[in-house]
Amino acid sequence: MISHENIIQRLVRWADKEPSVRAVVLTSSRAVPHARVDAFSDYDVILALTKIEPFYENRAWLETFGSVLALYRDPLITDRGFQRSAFVTQYEDSLKIDFSLWPVELLKQIVSEPQLRPEFDAGYRVLLDKDHLTDMLSPPTYRSYIPKPPTEAEYQALIESFFLDTGYVAKFLWRDDLVAAKHILDH
Repeated sequence: MISHENIIQRLVRWADKEPSVRAVVLTSSRAVPHARVDAFSDYDVILALTKIEPFYENRAWLETFGSVLALYRDPLITDRGFQRSAFVTQYEDSLKIDFSLWPVELLKQIVSEPQLRPEFDAGYRVLLDKDHLTDMLSPPTYRSYIPKPPTEAEYQALIESFFLDTGYVAKFLWRDDLVAAKHILDH
């Protein structure tokens, strides 16, 4: 098992040598102080690129971090007028890195917004910034994903729905209709 700091160093060394990579930002649990992290915790990495197409079209660069065992590539999507994508990459040595490919312009736009996007507000760590693109990022509040308690009316509606549905589960089980019972239990 490779140490966390060794993986971070490998990411930074690789990105520093890649002219198209202008910034690298770590997000999610590995960037949140006091987050519960274990051997299965992945690395969520945003790569701010001058051009995402070469990284999107040619997957060879992913082998820099090990032998790829399995891979999922997001389709190109438009976000705030810019195309972006991602690679969810599982390596043979158990390392998992989710690479988000962003154009530099998208990162600049997000940095200039008055409020942090939830993925940044949950916690981030700038690993590399060749052009000071992230200098104006606000510090995270770590509040984005804290659930809001329901109102009294919402709570009562959930309780009533739960007790109503338990009768249906019993009825479907008695009828030996497991699909319907499972649907009620799941939803």
